[in-house]
Amino acid sequence: MNDIMIGIAGEAGQGIQTFGDAVAKALFRAGYNVFTDKSYHSRIRGGEYIYSIRIADRRPFCIRDGYDLVLSMSEETTEKLLEKATDKVYVVADEDHKDLEKATVKRFSFSKMAEDAGEKRAVNTVMLGALMSLMSVEQEVPQKLLEDTFGDKEDVLKANIRALRKGYEIALGYDLPDIPRRDNKSFLLMTGTEAAGYGAISAGCRFLSAYPMTPGTGVMNVLAANSEKHSIVVEQAEDEIAAINMAIGAAFAGVRSMVTTSGGGFALMQEGVSLAGMTETPIVAVVAQRPAPATGLPTRTAQEDLSFVMKSGHGEFARYVVAPRNAREAFELTRKAFFIADKYQVPVFILLSQQLVDSSATIEVPSVNKEHDQRFIERREIDDYKRFSLTESGISPRVIPGAGTIIRADSDEHDEYGFISEDLSLRKKMVEKRMKKLTSILKEAAEPLWRNPDADTIIIGWGDSWGAIDEAVSEHGGSLGYLHFSEVFPLRVDEVSKLSSKKLVTIEGNYSGLFGEYFRSVTGMKTTHIGKYDGRPMTPQWILSRLVEEGMI
Repeated sequence: MNDIMIGIAGEAGQGIQTFGDAVAKALFRAGYNVFTDKSYHSRIRGGEYIYSIRIADRRPFCIRDGYDLVLSMSEETTEKLLEKATDKVYVVADEDHKDLEKATVKRFSFSKMAEDAGEKRAVNTVMLGALMSLMSVEQEVPQKLLEDTFGDKEDVLKANIRALRKGYEIALGYDLPDIPRRDNKSFLLMTGTEAAGYGAISAGCRFLSAYPMTPGTGVMNVLAANSEKHSIVVEQAEDEIAAINMAIGAAFAGVRSMVTTSGGGFALMQEGVSLAGMTETPIVAVVAQRPAPATGLPTRTAQEDLSFVMKSGHGEFARYVVAPRNAREAFELTRKAFFIADKYQVPVFILLSQQLVDSSATIEVPSVNKEHDQRFIERREIDDYKRFSLTESGISPRVIPGAGTIIRADSDEHDEYGFISEDLSLRKKMVEKRMKKLTSILKEAAEPLWRNPDADTIIIGWGDSWGAIDEAVSEHGGSLGYLHFSEVFPLRVDEVSKLSSKKLVTIEGNYSGLFGEYFRSVTGMKTTHIGKYDGRPMTPQWILSRLVEEGMI
């Protein structure tokens, strides 16, 4: 892959995210394939903040090791970033920046230029102009971004446009690889947060309750920002216990409802999860993973909560768990999550990670499966209504309050009408009723994604590790392939018999090999495990080096 890695190195409080977002959007609008990654400390001010932007001749879905160009706003952070820099790294910095051993530093009077433009805070805008000039991006592209940002502040807008022009006058003089551009009108630049949020809105989610917890809060923010336009009730609860019980109440009333959280918050929701299972109430929960246990690393990434989510809630009941591999799937699988929840009257869990939540990628416009808009609610009055009638499929007719029928729901074991019962023969039937839904849910799951199935070594992966795995397989060639899962429970393994003679390796963002253990329990096939658990996302180079170390390639 022909690509360029750009790093913006600074500290929290310097506007790194706003600056990085502007660079990424400008490059995307100019026709580049863009992928971004944010690495930052859990602080309001100070601490490391590295915003990575990768552009390539085909759409990238991960970062890679090393940087080609660094925009330095902090000497300390830049030195940290240069630990993984390539030999040809080029650092652009303000005039008082010190020399660096691993880089060629080019200094410019960014601060003075911003001051001359009439807005001393516009240092980032000067740097934006310099970078866009280097990338041969037409000035009207970033200028339109400034107009979108400062359109209601005329004086600030004019000063920033002057600062942008001063940046365009700088000759950075760096020879970059030639990356082709195209018309991006049929593509989107979207984060996993935005994709899951807009997927929920598109699915008809009209109630969200949550207690803020990084990195899951972003999905709540998307719905909150669109709440008035789409008549969505967004409730910031006093804690996670209240949040999930609010969502269950809204779903009982007939509204598509959702909670968003991370591992620690989800731990507090367990009794509510079990209540949804017993009352067969359709709710959707976004669980955005971060390194644990306890508080862990709130702003880093991991794949540590798979087993926790698959077995969440005390007792046994059917559920559906998805782990999107990229932003497009985050949109599509969020829509499907609401469909499965409604059709089978089960809790559904969307496993994201900090990497997917915070990164943005160039994606094709997601598809909208109209079948997923079905609600499966009986709109008529039913005589002798049995909310939990024993059916062959395990799915009972669902009527919502206001339909003229008495509806009962209880956390105790109950009969078909919903009355509490301690009839043990009935208990057995009710357990089987709830569990038999898994057979039908499994048929709804899409096939896993195969690549090079005839290869000698097959990587088995799940969730957003796909981008790095896919690129590693592309780099290595025909003797390496993969089998990747986005719908992880129940697990569809129709064609895994073809793996019996292969070398199998699971590559995951955890220490224990959670998916490998699960895969073995379902298929009986043993896999070698390679884990990454330092809080940073995988790269293709890391994957290939670890496969060599393990003797898999």
